Amino acid sequence: MAPMNRAGRIAFLATLLAVLLVSPAGGRGGEESRASRDPYWLGPYFAGMRVTGEESYAGSTILYGDCELPEGEGGCSLPAQVQTSTSCARNPIAIDKLPYRVFRLRGGAIAVSYEATAVDVGTGNRNVTVYTNELELMSAALREVRRRSEPSPQPLPPPAYPETVLRELKRVTAAADRLHGVEAVARATELSPPEVIMRLRIADLLGPKALADVPVPTMSTATVERLRQLAFSADELGVAYTARKHGLTKTALRTKISRVRGLVGHC
Repeated sequence: MAPMNRAGRIAFLATLLAVLLVSPAGGRGGEESRASRDPYWLGPYFAGMRVTGEESYAGSTILYGDCELPEGEGGCSLPAQVQTSTSCARNPIAIDKLPYRVFRLRGGAIAVSYEATAVDVGTGNRNVTVYTNELELMSAALREVRRRSEPSPQPLPPPAYPETVLRELKRVTAAADRLHGVEAVARATELSPPEVIMRLRIADLLGPKALADVPVPTMSTATVERLRQLAFSADELGVAYTARKHGLTKTALRTKISRVRGLVGHC
């Protein structure tokens, strides 16, 4: 096979990064299509850089700028990217990684930082992952992020998480209402203290009305995790294989994993 040229390597690496950013909770099928309609971006130009590409894997990813391949290195990262998925396909409860910061952004959006140069913004029924290769660009990107149809940045509405996600938030808020302290809530909910803190923070940013009519989940945390593993297996290995492996019919398997829709990594 002929070696990949510079432009080809940049395009390949940009696509790979988009896949990696979404892989913990990548949308599939109809979710991709919905997330690609009027996606979020930073405008036709950002920080003096024009849009240099757009990908449609697992939603929409809009790329800014170019990069210089280091001598002898295999690739480089573009200065900025904005990836749009649905809040069902990607949200902080579905991702198996704890953020180091959760904060409100421009009105009601909830921003979750997993690293300094990659931030998820939950707004409406969308999740917007903003990536920059420099920390200084991130603040500017978060100020500029908006729908493609919007001529200028607008206040961002709060996220509309799936019912399953709201129930998992209600699990911790209900326990916190009757127990004292994070450790006690963690024991009662079978979650780690950092998970409890993160979920209480998100619930606080959503406000009490968001969870007022949400029932406390009847499934235990352990049961939810078992169903999540089934769903991951069905997604990666196929429904037929996973059903046979666990002695289930395909219909029974689909019914089981539908109970964790929005908590798994696809919808």
